[in-house]
Amino acid sequence: MKPGVLCDTNIFVSAFIAGGPPSRLIDSAIDSRIELVLADPVLDELKRVLTNKLGLAPDRVEETTTLLHELATERIPIPAGSVPPISGDSDDDLILACAVHAGVHILVSGDRKHLLPLREHEDVRIITAQTLLAELVGA
Repeated sequence: MKPGVLCDTNIFVSAFIAGGPPSRLIDSAIDSRIELVLADPVLDELKRVLTNKLGLAPDRVEETTTLLHELATERIPIPAGSVPPISGDSDDDLILACAVHAGVHILVSGDRKHLLPLREHEDVRIITAQTLLAELVGA
């Protein structure tokens, strides 16, 4: 069974500008080795970072988000109601809530301050891109 995977914004930004393990995760979704699940808060933040912080042209940002929409098996909206504080960062708590709501097995993150130290939350493993890629090779 392919793991259901939700990625945080850091992973997607790295995948599209730097390569390395985050890019290989995108390749794994293209090859159907993982089931990529998208969360609206992550997509919103990705668009903001690519546009405002990195200065990518609007058409490039659109191409990036279109690719992710095509690869995703599911898209998760912002959960209704309040999001409990878990990680020490409200934006990261929102991503955790989306992962739990989606029922994914894995949240892939590059956030070493708030998300990765948790290691797991409500049956959602929180791991790096490198860890997931190693597990896929061993599977």
